[in-house]
Amino acid sequence: MNKFSANFEVKWADVDPNMHLRHTVYLDYADQTRIRFFNQHGVTFNKLMKMRIGPVIFSTRSSFLKEVMLNERVSIDCTLLEMSEDGRKWRIGHSLHKEDGTLAAEMEYQGTWLDLNERKVTAPPEEIVKVMQLMNPIPVQ
Repeated sequence: MNKFSANFEVKWADVDPNMHLRHTVYLDYADQTRIRFFNQHGVTFNKLMKMRIGPVIFSTRSSFLKEVMLNERVSIDCTLLEMSEDGRKWRIGHSLHKEDGTLAAEMEYQGTWLDLNERKVTAPPEEIVKVMQLMNPIPVQ
């Protein structure tokens, strides 16, 4: 399976006074890419609400390598880097590429799943674990 990716065009609200992509927008694009991935695989926001489970981000790490400017088109992928056997904890990586293929940024998220009733970390249903494994064709631990 190929990496999942989403495309974005940098709009006026996405740039800072230097006219390049604001650092928080990289994270917004990464978040939206994960949302698109889960939606495409049937794990929608409404489904998560019915399951009473939601993702929680513990930490993010970002490296900005090249400027991304107003009106540029970019693609961002998501790859499962690591996941506990029960799916409870995970690391997801994102690479943002400019239209010419230049790597412009890398982001890494570390997170877990939260039981929305108990407000505690929990292992997700098997369906979510299987969908997460689709982010990466190689086995993860």
